[in-house]
Amino acid sequence: MTAQGGCTAPGSEIFYWFIRNALFIAYKFFFHFRSFGSKLVPPGSDTRGVILAPNHVSYLDPPILGISLNRRVTFLAKAYLFDHVLVGFVLRSIGAYPIKSESGNDFRSIRGLLRLLKNGYCVAVFPEGTRSVSGDFQNPESGIGFLAMKSGAWVVPVYIEGSQAAFPRGAKSFKCRPIKVYYGAPFIPSENKEWASMPDPFMRVSKKIMQDIQSLKEKVNFSDVNR
Repeated sequence: MTAQGGCTAPGSEIFYWFIRNALFIAYKFFFHFRSFGSKLVPPGSDTRGVILAPNHVSYLDPPILGISLNRRVTFLAKAYLFDHVLVGFVLRSIGAYPIKSESGNDFRSIRGLLRLLKNGYCVAVFPEGTRSVSGDFQNPESGIGFLAMKSGAWVVPVYIEGSQAAFPRGAKSFKCRPIKVYYGAPFIPSENKEWASMPDPFMRVSKKIMQDIQSLKEKVNFSDVNR
């Protein structure tokens, strides 16, 4: 696969879509998976990169982004996972990007992520950096704000519902609970000149992203109450 600007995607195109489709079937069967608003995500024909920014409560979360979109998603994975034979093979084959922090705070790898985004890739970045134990939103880290401002990419807030009940942090096995994902309106943080002139603009952007995820959750809850 070649992204915008001539940057060749890592991993195997065939293997990525095989895994994606297999997981789609599994999530439909075990979790009655449903997706809303995926058409809001800018298409692969857009020359800008895309940052998918979801809340994070479960190991089930990353595949949700891949199976709900018809464009390839680049995932960040902890660098030590690549040392495992089987896990490392799968991660390399789907084109996952090794990093020390899932929030993008590994500045030794940040330049590589910026290159991917500037070449039109769609990258999944968790603003909170790690899974929430309680399921409540955590404070964001500044890494995603840095990526957004420096890359000029689209940012798409994403709210994942149900993965906490299906497979919470610390659980030994999953439960068959409904999982849904909701995509919000994309925006380009780097185009907001007011943010750029503020103190700590990267954290300001990160907080804005978390606020948008919170707003998605509130809209979902409001719709459920008023059905």
